[in-house]
Amino acid sequence: MPSETILILIVVLDTVGSLFIGAWLGRLLTRYPFGASGFTGVESMLGRRCTVKSVNPDRIEVLVDSQVWAAAPFDKEEKLEPGDKAVVKDVDGLKLIIQKRE
Repeated sequence: MPSETILILIVVLDTVGSLFIGAWLGRLLTRYPFGASGFTGVESMLGRRCTVKSVNPDRIEVLVDSQVWAAAPFDKEEKLEPGDKAVVKDVDGLKLIIQKRE
């Protein structure tokens, strides 16, 4: 009889432990898939795709993930027009430096 009780106790503790470890591991893999670390700040903006919303002589606005940002062209000679697709190359304060995608 005591060995059956110990066996049941081991199975219950193993099941509870597996649930906790599985929940922790699942949360970790969901937050940082494939070992990638979470980026915030400037690092999170680099490489993002955006759409040019408006172009004025003194200001360019782009949409990045439904948010409007001020932008400037990476190449000063590059002509941007509303609807153009671009990529964020750098960040200067609160202004995105963008380059037109082909």
